Amino acid sequence: MKAQPIKTDNKSISNKIFIRKEAIKNLTEVKVLDLFAGRNVLWNNIPTDKYFGIDIVENKGKNLNVDTRKAFDNLDLSQFNVIDCDSYGIAFDLYKKLFKRKDLNSGTIIIYTAITNEFTKLQNVAKKEFGLEKFYNKAPSLFNAKAIEFFYDFLSLNGIEKITFYAIRDKFDKHYGYFTIK
Repeated sequence: MKAQPIKTDNKSISNKIFIRKEAIKNLTEVKVLDLFAGRNVLWNNIPTDKYFGIDIVENKGKNLNVDTRKAFDNLDLSQFNVIDCDSYGIAFDLYKKLFKRKDLNSGTIIIYTAITNEFTKLQNVAKKEFGLEKFYNKAPSLFNAKAIEFFYDFLSLNGIEKITFYAIRDKFDKHYGYFTIK
């Protein structure tokens, strides 16, 4: 039997809004790129100077309706000082691309959600990054349960020294947080 996590849109809305307000509290201008915008619930009641949402699902919110992963390489990241990456699971693929971008300004705040448990499949990008390709299929639940640790190691390897987050543990290990690009 294969267990599949149920994807829920914004299960912890008040906590997610709080972390966003904390992340931007010292900004004089707030220009948000919301990569998985959904119904725009998280940013609807937070004042922004610029907001650009993307979501693959049509009629869900005021967004560009396209697959974020397909559009990402064509986005001008220099136009934003906040990038919200609240995806299901952990978007290792997008973070890897993000850290290579030349148009990502120093001081940009990255807001993230990292959710996993032993049944949440680790992305191929993470498997490759940590040299797990040969071992993963022998004990996937062992590696899946450590995905949050892999995520923080990945951030550290990419020069991120300070991360602010809170964690909730139920059936999943959920981390909501932010960091700033140097």
